[in-house]
Amino acid sequence: MGLRERASRFWREYTRMRTAILFLIGIALIVLVGSFVPQQETSQQAKVDEFLLAHQNLDALTSHLGFPLTQVFVSPLFYVLLGSLYIALASCVLRRGTALVRRTLRGHPRTPQYWGEWGSWLFHTSFFLLLIAVVWGKATGFEGIVTVTEGDRVTEARTGFDTLREGFLFDGHHAGYQVALNRFHAGYAANGAPSDFVSNVTVYDQGRAVETRDIRVNDFLGYRDVDFYQQDYGWAPHLVVQNPAGRVVYDGRVQLFGGDKSAQTGVLKVPDFGYTLPGASRPVQIGAKLVAFPDARTRQQIGPGGGAGYGPGGQEARNPVLLVQLYVGDLGLDTGRPQDVTQLDTRAMSPYFQDGRSLPVPLAGSLRLPLAGTDCAGAASGCFTVSFPELRQYSLFHVKKDQGVPLVYASFGMVMIGLLSKLYLRPLLEARRRRGDRPGSGDGSEPVPVPASDYAWLASTTAGSPAETPVSSGGR
Repeated sequence: MGLRERASRFWREYTRMRTAILFLIGIALIVLVGSFVPQQETSQQAKVDEFLLAHQNLDALTSHLGFPLTQVFVSPLFYVLLGSLYIALASCVLRRGTALVRRTLRGHPRTPQYWGEWGSWLFHTSFFLLLIAVVWGKATGFEGIVTVTEGDRVTEARTGFDTLREGFLFDGHHAGYQVALNRFHAGYAANGAPSDFVSNVTVYDQGRAVETRDIRVNDFLGYRDVDFYQQDYGWAPHLVVQNPAGRVVYDGRVQLFGGDKSAQTGVLKVPDFGYTLPGASRPVQIGAKLVAFPDARTRQQIGPGGGAGYGPGGQEARNPVLLVQLYVGDLGLDTGRPQDVTQLDTRAMSPYFQDGRSLPVPLAGSLRLPLAGTDCAGAASGCFTVSFPELRQYSLFHVKKDQGVPLVYASFGMVMIGLLSKLYLRPLLEARRRRGDRPGSGDGSEPVPVPASDYAWLASTTAGSPAETPVSSGGR
């Protein structure tokens, strides 16, 4: 075979529907991986970091092959499969559609096979339209992650997102309304797994409350073409820090992360502590690693020190205790390097205690600790305090704007029409035609002529059937 013949043969095989189905299976497998593995910019960053830490070698191998596990939807392999599927489907759909239109314009008889071909074409075209809808929705919309603590609001704007990915055709316009989390509740089964979690939210548009409703895993909030999906939740302890001068230098809620809601972790950063140690040239900064036990259980410590400590219990706030591991020094926020809000850079810091131990703080309790070598007895000079007055929860929402949804609905309608035409209309027409072909059947009209295109079908249905034996008038 010459080069032209080989290229023609390859193109015919490449644009066949079964080839497109193979590409579709490959894309479905990638989507399956992306459903179970947390993805950059669309999943909670703490979960992404946790996965990468637990599967470093596997992620390094797949990234070398062009398929990073936490970025499967922007990987080269995904784009290659998606582009190949588009080309194969487009060629197949256009070729078959052109042939059907040509047959229709030439007055081809409306046989069952003719309508079956139209049904098949609609069915396969719907997949091509579905792919267009997915790409169009991604290109003209956005998706991101926002976390909202009970009692707080988040604005649907770029600054309100924890992570945000906008399509390359997105016009940059965000709605600007606010969503307030009134309260959050999680129910748990007997085995400790969450059975249901619900966020009660209120939408404020131009400062006016326009809607209040519950958001669940399978019941999202849609307002002005932007959808809020309940994805996760966690604990947000309220912390107050006072410096040795008695000034409040931190007063806010710290969002903690982790799949185990009975022991979530996070960090506290106080860059503007407003206190300089004797002999130091720069003000000191305070940081802390936090562990929250909403239902803390007392446990006996093993080791030289002995004594009682705290550990995780249940997932509901029955006995909240916060473990605080303090650090003193430079948080590294002035270096220009980006920092993860869930991590504490301790390279230029020293543990407050030489052994690095953590101090428990019960709900409504506080720590009072010296900075300048005082014993904190009597006057507060040289001592700072860390208080834990309140424990709240936060909701993590997956927010997206997808303008391809109407096309998705249209493709679903085409799938149903194509399947109904292929599976039910064609057999119905064939049955009616067979009844009309029988002499004396129907309403007495003349038998319907059989088009030439159906001869092969008639031959296949009569092949191998016993011939009828004529009976003479004189026989018994």
